[in-house]
Amino acid sequence: MLEKILVCLDGSTPAERILPYIIPEAVARHSKLVLLHVIETPESLVSINIPGSPAVPMSTSGAAKRTFTEETAAESYLAAQAQLLGENKLEVDYVALSGSPGDTIVKYAQENDCTLIAIATHGHGGFRRFALGSTADYVVHHSAIPVLTVRR
Repeated sequence: MLEKILVCLDGSTPAERILPYIIPEAVARHSKLVLLHVIETPESLVSINIPGSPAVPMSTSGAAKRTFTEETAAESYLAAQAQLLGENKLEVDYVALSGSPGDTIVKYAQENDCTLIAIATHGHGGFRRFALGSTADYVVHHSAIPVLTVRR
């Protein structure tokens, strides 16, 4: 059942707290790990000057440059994590993507036949999402596959 585990990391030590729960299970079940870091895509809302029309999202060149820089840093971080996990005789892939974190995680897991999503939670994101955090809350409520959450 745990052939391919999607491990969500954001480059922070609290997010890495999911790893001690996943590593023993992956080793015991010979699971493949996929490390995923999602860089939130910055957008500006621009009015199109038509009365009654909503503003439309627009990406700026500065935002695109920042996203590219963050993706490069994320790739380096994930490569280092994959190398460390590989020392446990685990098969590890990694990917850095841009987009809305919750939606990107759920879509990636579905499109790449993942059998479990592993994500640490933090409790930020407002009162309604206090228990999980907004990204983990989204993933738990929108994923069609099991989600393992660990409170940071």
